[in-house]
Amino acid sequence: MIKKNIYIFLSILVFASCTNIEKKNNKIVDSYEKKGFLGYLDELNIKDNNTNVLVDKEFPGNTIKITNLLNNKSETISNIQKKELDGARIIYVSQLIKNSLEINDSIPYIRIESSKLNPTFVANKAKIFQEEQKVSNTSKVSSVEVVPLSKNVNNTLKKSNKRIYLQYGSFYYDDYAKELNQNLKKFINSTKISIYGSKKKGYYVTIGPILNINKFDEIFSLLKNNDYEGYEILVK
Repeated sequence: MIKKNIYIFLSILVFASCTNIEKKNNKIVDSYEKKGFLGYLDELNIKDNNTNVLVDKEFPGNTIKITNLLNNKSETISNIQKKELDGARIIYVSQLIKNSLEINDSIPYIRIESSKLNPTFVANKAKIFQEEQKVSNTSKVSSVEVVPLSKNVNNTLKKSNKRIYLQYGSFYYDDYAKELNQNLKKFINSTKISIYGSKKKGYYVTIGPILNINKFDEIFSLLKNNDYEGYEILVK
């Protein structure tokens, strides 16, 4: 009788476990959000016309929403590819998506997030991008009179009046902030590094203002090579 009860209990436990696994596998993806900078697929020499988005392999799911944080324009795409990225860019997109978002080349500041939009809508949107990509590529080959895609959006190449800041913290003790400040100044001497805050609200160490994405890339490399990552990117 005891063995029978144990068998029944284990059967229920296995069934419950399977149910939980099934629910976990069938759910949409956990919420994911990250802010950073956008790059272009052309920089990676990716020629696949079916690829519009390349994102880090840590991104969950297959549908992504990209928002230009300088103008709040957004696109949701499903045909994405994944690979390990170095962190300087959190996503790479095609020229068509860049133009649709009206990305500013000087500060391509964006947010990526997992999306739960209707799959049919997203698939149709992705198909439109693919068809436009084919048309644009055909035009480039067949005619030397074609105007470059970047000229279709007037404000894409305009300089932004906003600046980039890299922020560490908060720290409870100002001694930690002072030590970090001194360490950063050992290898960063062309950009202002400052401390602000209070004991009540915490202390922060900020690198900036950084004028544009090119200068950010220089500082990004220095920070990465010296193991000083873990900052928050702010644009204001």
